[in-house]
Amino acid sequence: MKPFKFRLERLQKVRSAEERAARAEFAAALGALTRREVALRDALSQRDAARDELRHILRAGAAAASFLTAQRVTDRFDTLVEEAENTRLLAANTAELARAKWAELRGKEEGLSRLRDARESEHRREQERSQSRELDEIAMTRSAGNGNRADYTTATTTPTS
Repeated sequence: MKPFKFRLERLQKVRSAEERAARAEFAAALGALTRREVALRDALSQRDAARDELRHILRAGAAAASFLTAQRVTDRFDTLVEEAENTRLLAANTAELARAKWAELRGKEEGLSRLRDARESEHRREQERSQSRELDEIAMTRSAGNGNRADYTTATTTPTS
């Protein structure tokens, strides 16, 4: 009998390569998301420090020019926080899309693997059946060569009384 050959082997290799590339994209997107989250935390801490300084200036009763300068710095940090949050959201969306693509390709690759396993199992069972038939034929041939009956028909027996 012919050895097992999976006819979709090339497709499986292509899908496997696509899945590996999608997994790498997902990992890169997660790395970018982590960097964006760190940048957002830094911007938030800088904004909080600027707000604390503004409160300190207000409590000290400093001149209006000092207050306006501190207010502009605080506004600038608010803008930086908004930008950091927007880039973090964009990175999160990119990571989610990359994860969805990877999951889809992983499912397709697993489907092909299951199909290959099923076909290989089916081939193995058919091969075992074929070998069993060959052994039966050999046994029947040997049996016929020894003068024994080769067929397995039931013989009628008469009861003894």
